[in-house]
Amino acid sequence: MARLSKEDWLQEGFKILAEFAQNKLRILYLCERLKVTRGSFYHHFTSIENYVEALVRQWELENTRHFIEEANQEGSAQGRMDVLNKLVLEKDQSVEAAIRSWSFYQPIVKQYLQRVDKTRVTYLTDIMAEKGYAAEEASIMAEMEYALLIGVQHMYPGKFGKRVRSIYIKYSQLVEADLKE
Repeated sequence: MARLSKEDWLQEGFKILAEFAQNKLRILYLCERLKVTRGSFYHHFTSIENYVEALVRQWELENTRHFIEEANQEGSAQGRMDVLNKLVLEKDQSVEAAIRSWSFYQPIVKQYLQRVDKTRVTYLTDIMAEKGYAAEEASIMAEMEYALLIGVQHMYPGKFGKRVRSIYIKYSQLVEADLKE
């Protein structure tokens, strides 16, 4: 097997998370899955804690920062919301659900999750305000939108299907109707 990159190790960690096997994120288990020695692990990471932090840092980058960067390519609030919804609906949500449950017993994961939640809700609040909601209402609408996402991640882990798409369409229609009142 070719020499593994740091990215290979992180991708294997995401596969384990997608299997809801957070408790198996251990050096020996990772090495067994990748069919390498522990020396290969230590070539990239100083400890399992260092690995876990790199994993959640990468998750934050890919699933929050990159989503926001892509949404910001759009000029309108509705355009940004449409991009976010498209990205979320296309993404396998297993890792998101696993990270949320993992955060209950892994402090560094909890720290990153809290930061991600705050970033996402703040971004959604800004969109809702731009769409026409007053500050407090924008905050409430953003939290409702985010709570909807967290709920469907746990009800339908994996790839979202037609049912979740229907839920998001209905929610969007309700928001638009609320804005017209």
